[in-house]
Parts: sequence; structure tokens; C-alpha cells
Amino acid sequence: MKKIVCIYIQDRTTVFLEPLCTHICDSIGAVRVGYDTSGDEDPLEVIFNEIRDAEIVFFLGHGMSSCLYASIFDNVELFNKENVSLLSGKRLFLIACNSNQFIGKYALRNSVGFGFLPTSDDDIRNRLHNVDLSNNGLSDINYYNDALVRSLIASISKETIEDLWLFRERFRFCINRAIVNCLIEKEVPHYRVVADELFYVYADMIIRSEI
Repeated sequence: MKKIVCIYIQDRTTVFLEPLCTHICDSIGAVRVGYDTSGDEDPLEVIFNEIRDAEIVFFLGHGMSSCLYASIFDNVELFNKENVSLLSGKRLFLIACNSNQFIGKYALRNSVGFGFLPTSDDDIRNRLHNVDLSNNGLSDINYYNDALVRSLIASISKETIEDLWLFRERFRFCINRAIVNCLIEKEVPHYRVVADELFYVYADMIIRSEI
């Protein structure tokens, strides 16, 4: 049986990912591990030891083109150019900002990555492509986060983690459904902007095969 590990980096901006982590652990049997500085053990070593013999790794947290973070607020890097080899040969689902660039920079294969994901009030100060997010409020952010998590939960299964292209098609269907619902229901003030944000979740997603 393949070992699956879910690295869930918890902070005030990633709380919304808890249902996704629970789904990954409960539905496909992933081992949950995180970055917790309250323990006696070295939290980075705990994570590294857990993934060493894993075949599939989920990462739920923060990223940029050069690294994935253990703590973005304390500027603690988990994976970077010094140790990215620890991820080599594993199937990766990197649910973090700019993980598509991270995959490209280090030529990681058998991987799924995403672009900029504006999931907090810090993020909406930026622009997403040509979309102005500055007027988005808490209800817009929460709607986007909920739609993103629901789409991922509906797309991740024992079947799709074995076939990245099947995952892509399932996720595209779920995101498109979320976009349609957003435009029809108009439950948030800036529903048009939120719909555009959801479009770019899929548009910026990258799939790197083993070849």
C-alpha cells in the first residue's frame, strides 16, 4: 500500500484548508503532519522523516517560486534549492501560491501546482492578472475559499491521485460548476471578480507528468 503524507501548514490564513486536510486523510488514508514549534522535536525533521518513504505528498500552505514555507510569518522555508531533492520521485499535489513556478524552477515531475491564490485579506492587495481585487471583502474571500476547497475535495479521490490527468478533468468540471454557481447565485458583493478568481485557479494550474 502506498504511503501518502499530507503536510498541512497551519496559521491564521490557512484555517479554511482544514476540511481539505481532513478529507485527504480520511478518504485516501494520508498521514497528517505539520509545522508545530511547541513540541520538543525538530518540526522540520519530523516532516522530512515522515515523507522520506512516502510515494504521494500533499502540501497545503504557502509557497513562492523558490520555496515552500514551513512558516511564512516567521520566514521559515520547508523546501528550497538546498533540499528539494527530498521531493524528487514522489507524486506531488502542491496546494500553495506559485507552486506552479516552484515545480517549473526545480523541474519536478509527476506534480500538480497552482498559481496565485488570493485566499486572505493580505492577498487581495495584489492584482490577479488584470483583475482588481482591492475592493473584495471578507464575504468575497470566504466564498472563494469555500468554493476552492469544495472543488478540491470533490476532485481528490483514490482514483484521481493515481491519474493526474483524471484529476485535472475532474477539477476543471468542479471549478466550472463553482463559477457558474457564483454567477447565478450572486451571493457576494463582488461575485464577478470572485468568478474570475476561480477561473484563474484552473487556468494557472500546472500538471507535470513523469515523462
